[in-house]
Amino acid sequence: MRALRIRRAGCFASIAATALLGSSSFGHAQSSSPAAAGGTVTGHVTCVDTQRPARFAQVILYGVPSEITPEAKPDSASNTDTTAVRKKVMDALSMVQIKTDVDGSFVASGVAPGDYYVFGSVPGYLAPGNIVRAAYEAGADLSKLIPGIPVVHVASERHAEANLTVERGATVTGHVMWDDGSPAARVMVSVVSTKGKKKELPPQFGMLGFNNMEVLFAISDDVGHFRIVGLAPGEYLVKGSLETRSRFEMQNGAFNSKGTVDSPLIVFAPAAFHQADAKTITLHTGEERDGVEMTINLAGMHSVSGRVASMEDHHGINAGWVKLEDTQDKEFSRSTNIDANGEFTVTFVPPGTYNLMVRSPRDTEPSKERSKDMIQTLDTTVRSYQDGKQAVVVTDSDVTGQNVELAPLKAAKKELEPTE
Repeated sequence: MRALRIRRAGCFASIAATALLGSSSFGHAQSSSPAAAGGTVTGHVTCVDTQRPARFAQVILYGVPSEITPEAKPDSASNTDTTAVRKKVMDALSMVQIKTDVDGSFVASGVAPGDYYVFGSVPGYLAPGNIVRAAYEAGADLSKLIPGIPVVHVASERHAEANLTVERGATVTGHVMWDDGSPAARVMVSVVSTKGKKKELPPQFGMLGFNNMEVLFAISDDVGHFRIVGLAPGEYLVKGSLETRSRFEMQNGAFNSKGTVDSPLIVFAPAAFHQADAKTITLHTGEERDGVEMTINLAGMHSVSGRVASMEDHHGINAGWVKLEDTQDKEFSRSTNIDANGEFTVTFVPPGTYNLMVRSPRDTEPSKERSKDMIQTLDTTVRSYQDGKQAVVVTDSDVTGQNVELAPLKAAKKELEPTE
């Protein structure tokens, strides 16, 4: 985005982001008291590629945070964004969202005094959350003003102007197909940066993506076609996520998920189950990349089945999860739940060496109570067991007889949980 022009009392001042960064302290948006009068922000939003107004675009005035939650350290207790942290963030947040008119103009009145980032949100153009994330991944210190993002200062009963531009993002289009050449519908297709896992934005910026419905994925249609828009320049892998086995039902008006629920099957273009075998695509600003093909090759896939039981009396443990994790690729795994008899079958497993892990194993019994927050049945945990782990090798056929016997935990606390 271009440098923001701010007008106060008829005077214009062009403020570059680098100049803003030179100050170690700056005002921040705060919730206005009932007696405080707000200010007014006006301006226009223009599309860079067409030089035409962005009609009915979202304009977001996002309060510059007064503090940033430190990035959690691995294996740290602070790794969990607790309710208290989220509440503190929301209590400090000031934000105004309005739409532009047919000429791209907007007027935001009654805005609480403070400093605000100014974003434009238009389908197909760089999304606000992605703009902040790109700056963050490039090394920007989010506790200071972020380079390249306009900032407007709002004063009580004063007027400020914010004219900004939006830049079109890159687009990826293509098809998903089965190994027999037929189209694969209802596959969720997204892109993954080759730089690795995205850095999570601090919770202070969490509302940017949520509030503007940033959607950087697509669902393949009946002919397997997908289109993903608004991508930032960079190197990406195209990733598909396919739901396989699942069963959901209602009994007497209550939701019941006692059936089988498998983890999604992950595939990378052009036809890989492991990210290391995927093909990289490089996208430039505003580029239209079409013809990306993804094949889901189910030939040569196998299943792993067995039973989870108590070490004491060998009865089947009726709740918990079984996960197969590839020993050579920790990012690839397949999982399913344990059924009422303690049996499990993990489907669509490619050849490889895996760790079979049993998680949250427990004996349960139906409860007469219903969940207070959801219409679903509840189970009471009667006894919990230690997690289990053993090695499994998948070659050219299905693997059966993977029986796991577990010792009970000494102190099993009874609690109500939704049924698996």
